[in-house]
Amino acid sequence: METKSIKSKVDELLELLDKNQLEEFIREECENNVHVCNRFLALGYGMESVPTPERYSSIIEDLIEEYSGQGYISYRDSFEFNMSVSRILEEAENAINRQQWNTAIAILTGVANEAEDILISGDDSAGELSGIVYSCFELWTSLIEHELPEKIKLNLYKLALTRFRNKNLAGWDWWWNWIDFAITLAETPEQQREVISALDEIKKPKEDDWSQKHAYDQAQSYKLKMMSRCGTIEEQRSFMYSHIENDEFRRRLLQMAWDENNLDEVLRIAVQGVNDDAELGGLVCEWKEWEMKVYLQRDDTSNIIRLARDLFLRNIIRFGKSDGMDITMEAMYSLMKSKIAQTDWKEWVESLITDAGGKESLLLYIYTQEHMWDRYIEYLREHPQKCLLEDAPKQVFELYKEEFIKLYTECVVSYFDSASDRNSYRYGASMLETLIGYGGSKEAYEIIEQQKARRPRRPALINELSKIECK
Repeated sequence: METKSIKSKVDELLELLDKNQLEEFIREECENNVHVCNRFLALGYGMESVPTPERYSSIIEDLIEEYSGQGYISYRDSFEFNMSVSRILEEAENAINRQQWNTAIAILTGVANEAEDILISGDDSAGELSGIVYSCFELWTSLIEHELPEKIKLNLYKLALTRFRNKNLAGWDWWWNWIDFAITLAETPEQQREVISALDEIKKPKEDDWSQKHAYDQAQSYKLKMMSRCGTIEEQRSFMYSHIENDEFRRRLLQMAWDENNLDEVLRIAVQGVNDDAELGGLVCEWKEWEMKVYLQRDDTSNIIRLARDLFLRNIIRFGKSDGMDITMEAMYSLMKSKIAQTDWKEWVESLITDAGGKESLLLYIYTQEHMWDRYIEYLREHPQKCLLEDAPKQVFELYKEEFIKLYTECVVSYFDSASDRNSYRYGASMLETLIGYGGSKEAYEIIEQQKARRPRRPALINELSKIECK
């Protein structure tokens, strides 16, 4: 006979109990358990005739207090806390779907009132606290995207602009959501001027203050967004040129000039960017990439070679896919080789080695590409590191096998000198297995015997080494 599920039992019991019994049970549970009470009350939020933000703020405050057992919300409790607040936000979502705008606004405003307290109320390493605020602003966005009555839109516009000016959630990205909402809702020239005025309150930093510069650049970006609704294309372009130190604006102007086939302007903006951002390597490479696009378009060989050399020596590594051209070390080396006469290549390679200034990845890449195995093994002699030896091309191992095994043996011995627990012993054992794979069985077993003799009272060490002997 199959056991009934809990859900089935609950459903059957609900059919048997009358209204009075249910009411009595709910009252008793709410009196004895604050958590259950808050969850129950959350079901009714939004059903009142005149909902107020204060009501929802109050329940959030109660929930924070309830879950702050040790003065803060613990990692474990943050999950339950999130679920409790999410039930309130579900009511806001339902209100939006039912077009109960005032109810939705009251709930979202109430939660937003407590957003900063939520974020600092406990352990957010699981993202449960910030997830609440994220969900709240997702619902704000959903609400504002609806066709709203004019009075509601006006009230939301005033709310969003006021929150931004009052720096609600300043320091978090959600602060910028307020001005973004205001921009979306600003329809009259007066409202649009108010938005721009609020953004102008964020001043350009006088000193090298990264945080303030970021805020200023963000403000200019949102100002441009506002202008895109009320200004001409030329006004927007002029604004971007007047604030071209903003990385986003420089990118847009470069793309606009490129789309218009104005290569001289692309080059001018890119070179200016290289000079302006000389201390920011990532941006310098980005602007040089635009330079390279122009030189390739013009088939300007001398500048292609010059810039490819510069980018190669910058040792650029790009992870994942990129929308831009490939300016990695490998791509630039290949580009140089395709543009430089074969008779000049050997001399060019020697100059690259000199200019590489001892940079490991550049030197080993050149040695590999040019099959300079004698230089490769010489570098390994000077830098006998496990990772370098294991990553060496097979040609180096095959040509210098005896010396290669000797260098790797030295790495293993050096590692065991500092190994002190089972994890490190296990790692050392894996190195010994690699050494055996290289053909260094004799050296590996000598190390094993040395370690056993040196530290006979280390059972974890003996155990890990014994596993190798059994193979």
